[in-house]
Amino acid sequence: MKNSYLLGIDLGAQSAKVALVDERGKIHGLGQIGYAIQHPHPSWAEEDPEIWWQAFLKGLDLACQQAQIKKRDVVGIGISNMCPSLVALDKEGNPLRPAILYLDRRSVAQSEQIIERCGLEQIFRRVGNRIAPGTFSVTSMLWIKENEPHIYQKARVLGHGNTFLAFRLTENFGIDWTNASFTGIFDTGGRRDWCFDLIEELELSRDKLPPALSSPTVIGKVSSKASRVTGLPAGIPVAMGGADTACSAFGSGITESGQVFETTGTSDVISVCSDQPRFDIRLMNRCHVVPDRWLLMGAMVAPGAAYQWFREQFCRYEKEIGEKLGISAYELMDLEAKKSPPGAGGVLFLPYLAGERCPIWDPFARGLFFGFSLSTTRGDFIRAILEGTAYGLRQNVEIVEKELGFSVNAFHTVGGGAKSDLWNQIKADAMNKVVHTLNIKETAVLGAALLGGLAAGIYRDYREAVKLAAASPLQTYHPNPELYPLYTRFFEVYKALYPNLKESFRELHQALTAT
Repeated sequence: MKNSYLLGIDLGAQSAKVALVDERGKIHGLGQIGYAIQHPHPSWAEEDPEIWWQAFLKGLDLACQQAQIKKRDVVGIGISNMCPSLVALDKEGNPLRPAILYLDRRSVAQSEQIIERCGLEQIFRRVGNRIAPGTFSVTSMLWIKENEPHIYQKARVLGHGNTFLAFRLTENFGIDWTNASFTGIFDTGGRRDWCFDLIEELELSRDKLPPALSSPTVIGKVSSKASRVTGLPAGIPVAMGGADTACSAFGSGITESGQVFETTGTSDVISVCSDQPRFDIRLMNRCHVVPDRWLLMGAMVAPGAAYQWFREQFCRYEKEIGEKLGISAYELMDLEAKKSPPGAGGVLFLPYLAGERCPIWDPFARGLFFGFSLSTTRGDFIRAILEGTAYGLRQNVEIVEKELGFSVNAFHTVGGGAKSDLWNQIKADAMNKVVHTLNIKETAVLGAALLGGLAAGIYRDYREAVKLAAASPLQTYHPNPELYPLYTRFFEVYKALYPNLKESFRELHQALTAT
């Protein structure tokens, strides 16, 4: 594939990444453009898709400049996106309102109505997942219908982030199976198509749902209009793409049953690949981007966002110093956390700053520092955030091992959080698992590019793509067996905190909404 490159696009919660990749998986250029999540009301989280588009255009130019590659040398395109990221588009593909993100909790009432009408267990049997506000976008669809009926009526399509971007590039509407898995109205473990009977029960319009396609499917080719705007040649095939976790799994080479990996960014997700739809209602279950595979996911909402929150609120000096020295403020925070002993001096952290998904499924849950005293240091608080993430991962892995029968001895870790040696070692110690980092950090955008390669016929199948181009292990963190008993004692306290506070969280929510 001399002088030919694949274009990967990843629409994340806080930035868009655009990468130029060769057939061997080498990233020659990476453009990253940041943007901010908007919170116009408490518990809301949304972004303007037009900002995604502008970020993509800037990222594309940056990637080409960095790699010194001409846009005419791109032969295939794939898309990755945060999920859910609900978009309401008119018939020309224009967004009618800001996208509602997975962090959004405005649709609690709609979630409760669906469960009351259809039954949680019955929904799980039909779609392979539960219902939860924001996490499964059907609740946000109903919120739009009930609160913004003019938007709902005008909408031609209700899709996710790749629906929007694919239309901008090809003028065709679609959504892939990995994204559709997190709508709450898609048969994830069976037909892999919309549950039209459930859609009718919920009084949603089936005509507003785009065609559900496999991830490597060519949704279309770059249109002449998109070519004029982007500078990309018309006619380049565009793969429908997939949700970021699924694309990251592909880019990490996680395609066979029993393989495990973790993505750590704004949220934190540990995923097990399965060749059977062996689902548990406490997990999030989705189709993989590769055929006849599923991902069983222990998805936590906001551990990375919690670490960022602490940086912004309590480590502004580190942020300023880091900017002057050209290093990350997180590196300076890690240095302080290293001064705190394992167990963070008795401080425990519940990372529920935006409610929580797996395994407790409570939109009213709140973040908590527990056990601090007059001797507690800022380093203890920082370490407690890192350890709290590890305890949450361990809680989800217990379900995978004890209930679903998988044996998890090691896992790959990718994403921004994987840059932290301290965090990786804490996860290894607290979970008693071997942790591998990879030689490529940006596996979601790599996975998207590989889907573009499948669409363009560069690879015969996904196995060839993985063999030639997937990321490989770079560094290994082995657990310290002497620390595991200590972490286990703290973990038992961690698990007991939420059940004891569940009603208090709900009462706090009621008090806040009454004011």
